[in-house]
Amino acid sequence: MPNRLQSAWNDPAKRPVLILGFGAVGVAFVLLIIALTAGNPPQPSATPTPTCTPPNCGQPGPSSPDLKVLHLRDRSIFITPVTPSNGVWVSTSDVDKAEWVFGTVINYVIGLSGTQQNNDMLQAMSEADEITIDLSDGRTLHYRYAGRQFVSPTSTDIFAQSRPGLTLVLLGDTDHQRLVVTANYCTDCEVGQAIPSTVTQINTPIELGTVKVTALSGRLVLNAPGIPVGSEFYLVDFTVENTGANPITATEFVLQLQDYASQKYNLSDTASALGPNSPLKGQVAPGTMATFTSGFEVPSNVTGPVLVWTFRPNAKYKAQASVAMPLLGPTPTPDPRSKLAVQITQAYFSPDQAEMIIVGGIGNPSNVPVWVYASDVSLATPEGVHAAINNSDPQLPFNVGPGQNLSFVLRFGRLPSNTATLTILLASFQLTF
Repeated sequence: MPNRLQSAWNDPAKRPVLILGFGAVGVAFVLLIIALTAGNPPQPSATPTPTCTPPNCGQPGPSSPDLKVLHLRDRSIFITPVTPSNGVWVSTSDVDKAEWVFGTVINYVIGLSGTQQNNDMLQAMSEADEITIDLSDGRTLHYRYAGRQFVSPTSTDIFAQSRPGLTLVLLGDTDHQRLVVTANYCTDCEVGQAIPSTVTQINTPIELGTVKVTALSGRLVLNAPGIPVGSEFYLVDFTVENTGANPITATEFVLQLQDYASQKYNLSDTASALGPNSPLKGQVAPGTMATFTSGFEVPSNVTGPVLVWTFRPNAKYKAQASVAMPLLGPTPTPDPRSKLAVQITQAYFSPDQAEMIIVGGIGNPSNVPVWVYASDVSLATPEGVHAAINNSDPQLPFNVGPGQNLSFVLRFGRLPSNTATLTILLASFQLTF
């Protein structure tokens, strides 16, 4: 064999073929050595690759927002990130805080300290509960309760990132079981959700696409028609300018009022009708401006000193205008109408038996005038059949001045019963004719 190789090498025509052959053998030998020295390391376990699903897409990374506050069952709990060691998770933070397993961004895993209060809260949750999480980028994520179970403290299944959702874990000292509550990501809750916005002052134009809105004024209204006992109306006047090419429909506006305690109040058609401007109806033509009044029913003890009025052009628009509105004037507490003294002196049928006639009086011990409207008066049978008010003397509404008494006569249509309940504001009387 050596003589043949030597003879072939001496032949210049065969020398390139020999060089290529020796090179191929050398590369194969090197690869064999590398394979033998590297051994056969274990393959890493498969990691689920989630699809791009709200609220996050892909794997955890520097761009993932942090979790700040967990809201559930009227509680707001601040969140701190943690990293369990080898899947073993023992609570080490303040008992008043929640722990978020850093890196869980598809299914957020949050632990609560094993207090009796937290245990009772998680045990009492049901399908009616909504859970929200505030993120560091200003968004709020919404979840709906899905179920509860008990798992081993060493279980790692709860960290799975295969579905968008939320897992709440009760962190306690038990060695045998751990209470876990799961919740599903609420896609419908996110539709039209307002993105973060800065609260501005009144008379500040705010542009929302082709809509420019300006809140002009806000004020409380007392003793007006349709105000229930214990409530008041708050009216906000505002202008809308259409800077686009298409008409804007006023009935699509989305408005809310929020007090200092974060309680929110929806638009009231009855309150809006009391303003000096049009309630939400009609359209705003391109290049024109219209002024509207939005009214809200608020409790007499509404929390101030500032209310926040929010406006969106329609339910699908994400941005919103937020305006700080002054809570003007002290709110009488309690409602002066709740102090009225009502007496009934007579109740009888008219001569033709067609009407039920009630005679009485109202006393106003407060130092402000009080109005009594037709909506504050009712006469009904025990079965809930209401009589129509045919007439009154004086005419409704009654205006009872401070410290004054007012006599009245009420005439109702005949009821199919001789027994009825008369209600005037908070006073009720069982009458037999």
